[in-house]
Amino acid sequence: MAREEKPVKLRMVDEDTEPPVPVIRVDNLETEQIDRKKPVRLGPSEEGASSSTRHRLDLPSREEVEVRTHQPGIDVLMEPEVTAVESPETAWGATSSRSNPIPWGWYALIALLISSAVIWSWIRVHKAGIHAGQIETQTYSILKSEEQEQKEAEQLIDRINKTTRDYFSATEIKTLLQLIRQPERVGPLMHRYYSNKPVFSAALRTVNSLSPLTLGKNGNFWALSVTLSDGSNNNLLVEIDPSGTPKVDWETLVCYQPMPWDDYVKQQPAGVPMDFRVYVECDSFFSYDFASSERWSCFHLTAMNSQEPLFGYVPKGGDVEKEILTLLENNKVQRMGMILRLNVPKGIKSFRGVIIEKVISHGWLMMNAGDTGS
Repeated sequence: MAREEKPVKLRMVDEDTEPPVPVIRVDNLETEQIDRKKPVRLGPSEEGASSSTRHRLDLPSREEVEVRTHQPGIDVLMEPEVTAVESPETAWGATSSRSNPIPWGWYALIALLISSAVIWSWIRVHKAGIHAGQIETQTYSILKSEEQEQKEAEQLIDRINKTTRDYFSATEIKTLLQLIRQPERVGPLMHRYYSNKPVFSAALRTVNSLSPLTLGKNGNFWALSVTLSDGSNNNLLVEIDPSGTPKVDWETLVCYQPMPWDDYVKQQPAGVPMDFRVYVECDSFFSYDFASSERWSCFHLTAMNSQEPLFGYVPKGGDVEKEILTLLENNKVQRMGMILRLNVPKGIKSFRGVIIEKVISHGWLMMNAGDTGS
């Protein structure tokens, strides 16, 4: 298609031009040698013009040569049909699927993993069911055991209450001997104690408290607080023997002494060892026969329901001293109840001084039947 020629037009130019600006030339060594009256022409050097010939590329005119290699006809340009151009991305998926197919081994591996997961889940569920069954069995067993223990504890408490009521209801020593601890050893002491007094004059009214008690390594004791019909309150210890039968500790209930403590302090029978239930604490009273603190250790002795003191002395550094000091240290150096074997030496001048021969018990409870010689 021929390009339309644009007509040539003349444009008016304003002839009123500004006057030329004067130019000041600065001379140097080269310009001084040039003849200023001779005009200077600008252009290529004469050497370049003479040494080489310039060439110009001549192109044919537009009328003689067609610029395009192919000129479509008017019928082609006016044809309404549009040809769809295929996108280069159309065949990408097909090409890749055909060139890299997935191996069958991957399908087998995936199937194996799924099967393993299913089997593992089934095993876990099966084991969980077994474990739940075991827990249920153990729980049932524990509950049955606790129920049995609860039942046995209730039966034991009933037996303790019955023994306590029978004990305070007794009026004869032979009845008490069936209800107390160590009847063979305690029987003679009981006969001596009740030689000039009735066995009991008040019955049990209520049991105020009952709790298990551990004494040393023996955990078969129970402590009771009771109120009798005469309004008096009493504390007693009950031991459960190997057959499960409760036995009352008679000695601690009556705080048995071989003779009244006040009488012993006043009379001080010489040469007769006796076992007394006393409170023990450290002291520093040294006089008469026991004036040397380097030879003797002194302890302050008192008894229940009495204000009369005695001073017990033991040889310094002996086993008895070490045993008593250890017991007091374990009790935070506070007074402590013990059963001590006391003896008044013959010819002694100290009015309240006695010798501590042996520690019978670390409390007022006689644990073993063969420890006393009273």
